[in-house]
Amino acid sequence: MQRVLCIGETTVDLIAFPVEKVELNTDYHYLESFLIKAGGDAHNNAVDMARLGNRVTYVGPFGDDIFADNCLESLKKEKVDISNIIRYPGVKQSKSLILLNSEGKRTFYQNFASSEAFESADINTAMLDDADILQIAGTFHMKKFDGEGAAVILKKAKEKGVITSMDVTTDRTGRWGEIIECNYPYLDYFLPSIEQAVHLTHKERVSDMAEYFIEKGVGHVVIKAGETGAYYKDKNTAFMCGCYKVPVKDTTGAGDAFVSGFLTTLGQNTDAVDKMIFATACSAQVIQHVGACEGIESFDQISDFIRQNPLPEIKED
Repeated sequence: MQRVLCIGETTVDLIAFPVEKVELNTDYHYLESFLIKAGGDAHNNAVDMARLGNRVTYVGPFGDDIFADNCLESLKKEKVDISNIIRYPGVKQSKSLILLNSEGKRTFYQNFASSEAFESADINTAMLDDADILQIAGTFHMKKFDGEGAAVILKKAKEKGVITSMDVTTDRTGRWGEIIECNYPYLDYFLPSIEQAVHLTHKERVSDMAEYFIEKGVGHVVIKAGETGAYYKDKNTAFMCGCYKVPVKDTTGAGDAFVSGFLTTLGQNTDAVDKMIFATACSAQVIQHVGACEGIESFDQISDFIRQNPLPEIKED
């Protein structure tokens, strides 16, 4: 069992299903389902990794409304340590309105109220003394923390021998690398999506994107490429791992599940291919359900799924 410290964003996910198109000139539409769930990259990582058998501590920003309470209950249910979370009086919880169609595709309308209040000075860095892995998630939604603030925490983690990792989301300011380039030298693992990697590197080929991050100081790069699979690269190895073929209901949280699965394997004596396969199997569970943290139950569940299904194709680069 690994000790994982997750730092970053939690949101309330308001999921409307199915929404095939938005029509504002009509005053009524029937919805099959409207769900209220806890989400956000760091929350999803914390929940998924707890279910996979890790000991997880979560640090992140929360508002003081009923939605914040709901998110905290989600973490408590999974036995995630939330004793060091930060609540901001008078601040609303960050929210995502997710419009999901019948094919599993979705769009987000978001407000980052509590996320934007978060800063590195609010974090008790003594927690790093009891961590094997530091995972930062939700980057680009936490404007006071992102960049230099995250670098402070990552640098301290490296000094203490903690494995460091980061996942990012969409930067709506358009600054991208300008914000987080200072983080790269302190990252053992960087796991962006291919869309994010394009903006961060201005490269066209996934191999060139990964090489860009390696040259910036990242130890290991994983670029998630949706239904195409995911690309892995370190200084000695590079390959593409395909996907499991499963029915898709909702792709929300698939990337977070992948990251959670991959980081979980860092405590296993397995090679990079096996780590990518396990991570891909985690994504395959989530996309078969509606909701960012649905589908993953345990480490044994994922292991059984891998044994019972054809392995994804591996293409060495």
